[in-house]
Amino acid sequence: MKTRKTRTPALAMFLGLLAPVAVAGPGDPEEEAVLELLQADSTGYAAFREALTGGHAWVKLRYRFETVDDDAFSKDANASTLRTVLGYETGVYAGFAALLEFEDVAPVGGEDYNSTVNGKTSHPVVADPDGGEVNQAYLRYTGFEDTAIAAGRQRILLGNQRFVGPVAWRQNEQTFDAITTTSDRFGEWNLFYAYISNVNRVFGDDSKKHLPSGLLNPVAGDQRMNSHLFNAQRQLGSFAELLTYAYLLDYDSADTNSTNTFGASLSGAFELGRIDLAWAGEFATQSDSGDNPNDVDANYYRGELGPKFGPVDFKVMYEVLEGSGDTGDRFTTPLATLHKWNGWADKFLNTPDDGLEDLSVSIGGSVRGTKLLAVWHDFQANDGGNDYGTELDLSVTRKVGDDLTIGLKYADFDSDDSAFSDTKKGWVWLSYSF
Repeated sequence: MKTRKTRTPALAMFLGLLAPVAVAGPGDPEEEAVLELLQADSTGYAAFREALTGGHAWVKLRYRFETVDDDAFSKDANASTLRTVLGYETGVYAGFAALLEFEDVAPVGGEDYNSTVNGKTSHPVVADPDGGEVNQAYLRYTGFEDTAIAAGRQRILLGNQRFVGPVAWRQNEQTFDAITTTSDRFGEWNLFYAYISNVNRVFGDDSKKHLPSGLLNPVAGDQRMNSHLFNAQRQLGSFAELLTYAYLLDYDSADTNSTNTFGASLSGAFELGRIDLAWAGEFATQSDSGDNPNDVDANYYRGELGPKFGPVDFKVMYEVLEGSGDTGDRFTTPLATLHKWNGWADKFLNTPDDGLEDLSVSIGGSVRGTKLLAVWHDFQANDGGNDYGTELDLSVTRKVGDDLTIGLKYADFDSDDSAFSDTKKGWVWLSYSF
């Protein structure tokens, strides 16, 4: 004799919803309410499925060959690497959207360089270690008026990246485990706030065993922290843009990077006859915070003038990161896209204790779709005025179609100080995205 199966709770609930329909007559309010509920549920599921499957996917590939001739090392570095990025961002459902991105860096051929994880310390560092990781994974909510909130691993790029950036030049991008908020709802102000619990640096966790001591306090690849970033900007009519900021960094282990920085910048452009003249000025002050063992009391200032003559751009910049000469008493920006600043040879990733003054002159433009740029730097100590050296940087990039970019770059640092070695670097790369 077969035993009778009992209905599952889900089936019972479903039949319970249908029961009023079965007994109600045409036009009965209970019937209409149930039908509306079922229809709404069906519509909501369809919208959710559309948001989930109707998003945007991408693939990015970048092959690069980098060579380094540094007189401080017995051997040169030659690095051939491929960066692969796979990502997907959903559509928006009920104000929510999600993004997931994977990143992999792999050597192509031999490893005649110190990748920071392969132990080849007789070669100069090329900070593109072999490995894969989740580059970004976050949930974003845009249901509030003119406001977006994102939680998870994400890219943070603030302004000119002098203080916070993704270091996108390196094959392994720098991202942050953070909660961020952006808002345009307060009049003319655009506001940004971030709480950061961890920075996923370009080196990777395994690099702590092999990094030389001059590279940004290599106590770990990833660095845990309890840090807060505040950023507020607004237009001042057609005259200028004002940016104010407070960056409160409190590292768990890299204590010498724990600082509080407060600053502001003004930038703008105007016509001067046939010349378009861009200008910028910035000032910031920095002090030690958290468990930083050093007494830090240093300032930062930057001035720029950039005349543009038709297709040709000129820029003169003077930048100062103060240092007193005492151990650790210097202005630092450990979360910045540092390769963008103070020369592509990367000799000043960490500010010397005597500080840094960088006078640079650049000229750039585009010739038949090919971008050309030349930059000359003169580096001096802020304390004592000692000459560190000079550097010439050159780059050529060209976009082929919508998806392919070809680039060449060269840096030549000529040292005037025994603390720094003559260094030449060269790069060739191809990047493709679809």
